[in-house]
Formats: sequence, structure tokens, C-alpha cells
Amino acid sequence: MLSEPPTTAYDLRFSLLGIPVRVHPFFWLVGVILGASGDRTALILWPSVLFVSILVHEMGHALIMRYFGLRPRVVLYSFGGLAIPDSDYSPFGGSRPRIGPLERILYTLAGPGAGFMLAALVVMFILLTGGHIDLNLAKFPLFWREKLAVGSPELQSLVSMLLYVNIFWGLVNLLPVYPLDGGQIARELMTLKDPWKGIVNSLWLSVFTSAAVAGWALFKTDHIFIALMFGMFAYSSYATLERGSWH
Repeated sequence: MLSEPPTTAYDLRFSLLGIPVRVHPFFWLVGVILGASGDRTALILWPSVLFVSILVHEMGHALIMRYFGLRPRVVLYSFGGLAIPDSDYSPFGGSRPRIGPLERILYTLAGPGAGFMLAALVVMFILLTGGHIDLNLAKFPLFWREKLAVGSPELQSLVSMLLYVNIFWGLVNLLPVYPLDGGQIARELMTLKDPWKGIVNSLWLSVFTSAAVAGWALFKTDHIFIALMFGMFAYSSYATLERGSWH
């Protein structure tokens, strides 16, 4: 469902830790849209927070892919980011590396794991500067409230955005929904248990989970964007089942 966008003359290209990174121009548009509902500070901060957070997430995937012998590249675009492995690459020559379910699960988990590590660094900054974090698991997944003891309102906004993206979005990304990381992990686990029906079962799990989240977002919260996104995920998973295109 989510595929690499075509290259453009306006792509930003650079290399980070030896991994090629391409930023499609529409990536910035999402940050601007998110920031447009706030003040001028939000308009500046949201694209920056998304860039750092999604880049860290995709680099988490990419670094573990490279550890397993793949040659990854990272693309940031309007739907977030992609870490794309070149499966024909072998770092030592000869046959290409063998990547099994365990390796795929580990490099898939590494993305949200990197985001959680970034959130942990932000929490450490808050605590070391005299601030505090209040936890209320009854409000899961938005179960925290942070308060800085130093700095400007802009810094407070920056910290809040970083925690929101890297904790809340990170948890959402682990739901067993295609094409999120959690959906990829569910597929690998289910096919390990049942190679014949595992993919079908994971797609049905994606359909029901997506529908439940869309319903929750629509009727219990004001997150219309989440409702639309998960409604789209539910439809896409069901359409894949109908077409039998997982073969």
C-alpha cells in the first residue's frame, strides 16, 4: 500500500552514517499542515520534529538491516518514511545474505525502538533540568504529562511534540495493522506458526484492528485523521484478502 515515491528535481539528498537518505518535497507539506492549526511557532516546529523523529525511526530500521548484511536506503515522504533494503547486496561478495523471519522482526522493531530511545533522551533532559513527568496509565496511550522547569514556551512545545510523536505514534505504529510495523511483525509471527494461513490470518487481524481503531477515533475522540487513516488501512487489508494478492 505504501510504496516509494518517484524521484523529483526537488528531493533533498544526503548520507547519514553511510546510509543514503532522500527527502521527497511532499514530506515537508505534512509538517506544514500539522503546524497550520497552531501559531507561528507550531508552523516552524512541526516540520522539524517530524523530520528528526521519522529520520531517527527509519535509521533504526536501516542500521539493523545493515547489521544483517543488507544495503538500505531511507526515504521520507508524505506518508512518513521507508527504510528500503537492497536484497541483492552482499557486503562480502558471493551469495546475498539470508534474511529470515527473526531478522525481519528485529529490524522492524528497531524503528519504533529508536523512537522510544529518542523519547527517553527527552525525558532525561526534562528530569535533569528540574522538570517532571506525571504518569496516568488510565489515559493510555496518552498516559503522560510533561512539565519543564526551565526554558521558553517554545521549548515546552518542542518537548511536547517530540514526546507525542515518538511515544504515541510509536505505540500506534506497533498495532497489528498493515502496513505499519506492527502489521509486519504480526505477519512474521503468524507465518512462523502457520506458513499456509499465517498471512491470511494477519490480514484479518489487520482488518478488525483497523476498524476498531477507526471506530474509537471517530466516536470517542476528535482524531478524525486517525479515523480516516485506519479506515483506509482496514479497506486496504480487506481488498488484499479479496484479491488474494499476498501470494
